[in-house]
Amino acid sequence: MLTKSTFRTAGIGIVVSIWVLSLIPLSQSGIPGTDKMHHGLAYFACMFCWGQAFTRPATRLKLALIFIAMGALVECAQGLTSYRTFDFWDMLANAVGVTVAWFTVTVQLSIQRRYGIGENGKEARG
Repeated sequence: MLTKSTFRTAGIGIVVSIWVLSLIPLSQSGIPGTDKMHHGLAYFACMFCWGQAFTRPATRLKLALIFIAMGALVECAQGLTSYRTFDFWDMLANAVGVTVAWFTVTVQLSIQRRYGIGENGKEARG
């Protein structure tokens, strides 16, 4: 089973990747899927990793709000470049990805707690 530190490391990599890929000149030719799907998947992966690393509900909610704000900030930063544009729909796709991941992790952790499954994936013994 993956550890919280593994998810934090992956989360850092995803955040850095989002910023870099969002702010460099990039052509999407040859990349399967739609632009909005790419946005949603990137932000889903980001929130999913950080949600696994920080399992307290209040912390996960704060992270979700931070990543939604980050998606808006990235779009604003793109609007300041000469080779990218601000797109409200991209910002919405980012927020949808974060929200779906937040719900996914919340349900998963709820099930783990309900059935006494510990962080290592095995039943917790009381």
